[in-house]
Amino acid sequence: MSLAEVRRTKNISAGAMAARLGLTAAELLAVEEGRQTPRLCVAQKWANALGLTFEEFSRHYYAKADPAQLADCECLDCAQGE
Repeated sequence: MSLAEVRRTKNISAGAMAARLGLTAAELLAVEEGRQTPRLCVAQKWANALGLTFEEFSRHYYAKADPAQLADCECLDCAQGE
């Protein structure tokens, strides 16, 4: 599931999430689409806003941005896509 899908399941609009994170809507969408990597502090705030651990956030981000990263992950949960 992508970050955008997680956000939508929480009924948070892109504009509301961007405002919460101090990003523009364009920056938020670029991260959700895997075209931009979020700064670490933004990624942690984003995870908190979605009720995710940082590991869960990373899994959702890389599922869209670079799925090969998950295949190479040493974490058993990540490798299995859980």
